[in-house]
Amino acid sequence: MSGATALFRTEVQRDVLRDLVLSADNTRTAADLARSTGHPPSSVAREVARLVDAGLVRTTPRGRRHLLSADYADPFMAAVRDAFAAEATIEAERDRGVRWWSTMPEVAERVRDALADDDSVWANRMLCDAVNQIPLVAALDGLDVMLAAPEPIGDDRWDALLAGAVRYRLRLIDRSAPSWTERDPLPAWWWPGGRGARAVLAMQRTPPELSRLGIWFDARNFTGA
Repeated sequence: MSGATALFRTEVQRDVLRDLVLSADNTRTAADLARSTGHPPSSVAREVARLVDAGLVRTTPRGRRHLLSADYADPFMAAVRDAFAAEATIEAERDRGVRWWSTMPEVAERVRDALADDDSVWANRMLCDAVNQIPLVAALDGLDVMLAAPEPIGDDRWDALLAGAVRYRLRLIDRSAPSWTERDPLPAWWWPGGRGARAVLAMQRTPPELSRLGIWFDARNFTGA
């Protein structure tokens, strides 16, 4: 809850936007929001007016009703949507009680198998997908299990990529990295994505946790995995 709560000016704003984000567009009015949030109608009406004036919420007249929808083209509203979506996912996963994410030993084993099949693209995809789950697993208090030390993959470059990627994702959520992720730089620079036209962009967009190791890997590979 704290991640989403920090976004908002008031409790009324938080509750109004949560209801809007979790509802279909053009299905809620200010009166609907007052009933669902439990806040006084006048307080909700003032907050809705502020949001509309700021361009964060749109209104669509429908007879005597004014239906509301969030404008996700605005960066703030996009952040609000993502924050509440993350909260909903965390609550659902807590209730489910099933481990759906991979531990780092499991990731290393799967990467090793993919490389044995000469499928570096799939190895890359599995590594990024797994590392991208770190923030959600952290919210579920599962990092101690997830970040157990893996066995060597069998290729120092991939061991370094996994270690550096884990350190990068942990930095983004202000968590300390386990000792197994501390590695010396590779003896030669490595571009996991190849040395073509993208290599220069990769060097410009590589997180420091990877560039320090001599690995040039565009950070967008994580967001697009």
